[in-house]
Amino acid sequence: MDMPQEADDYIRESIEGSLGLPISEKTLRLKLLASEDQRHRLQDQIFFLQDQLKEAHKRLQLCKEEASMNAQGLRNCIQDKDMMAARCAEMENYCVKLERECMLFERDLEKAMESCDELEKENNELRAQLHDNFSVQVLAAEVQSLKEDKENLRINLQRAEEEVKVLFEDNRLLDEENKRLLLRLQRQTQRHRSDSKLSASASSSRGKRKSCLMKGSSFGRQIEFNSEEQTRQPLTPLHKIPPES
Repeated sequence: MDMPQEADDYIRESIEGSLGLPISEKTLRLKLLASEDQRHRLQDQIFFLQDQLKEAHKRLQLCKEEASMNAQGLRNCIQDKDMMAARCAEMENYCVKLERECMLFERDLEKAMESCDELEKENNELRAQLHDNFSVQVLAAEVQSLKEDKENLRINLQRAEEEVKVLFEDNRLLDEENKRLLLRLQRQTQRHRSDSKLSASASSSRGKRKSCLMKGSSFGRQIEFNSEEQTRQPLTPLHKIPPES
């Protein structure tokens, strides 16, 4: 196989140059052109590598900024989670307190019902004693006392029923608030995980992203944990009926 004339000349002149023989001007010019071409190629590679280095630096800065924003968002999410957990604990304690109050009201209601039964028995006994030898004034006073006791008992029963209704309504509102807070916590946790995944997948193809995470939590309607508002009014005392003589 015959080699090209230029390759043959280049090999021959290279051998002559290695032997110390003079090199032709054409060969030197070819070597100079080859050297210039190589230098241009190297310069282009340097520019290309510099552009790649700048692009890598930009991507690195973008990753750092997004990592910083994600870390701040994660800290805010943890703070909100701690606040919600503390609020849930407060509401649980308040529910326990309301349950105790309900038990007390139920006991008072049972006592009031027992007193009503006793008053009914005493009323029947007094009716049976109408034909006895008691004076009319004493009987009238006892009847008036029974009427007052009956009215006081009716007021006490009505007040106890209203207080029980209020307590049951407060307990229902607390249960709804507790469920709403737990659902909000789950949504915020899922939203943060979704934002983190989207940020990791899009960091190499888009510019700087603004991360907006919740800076504070608004909790619907606020429930006042003031024990003074839940104080129970005392029941009206009943008159003591004197024993039979």
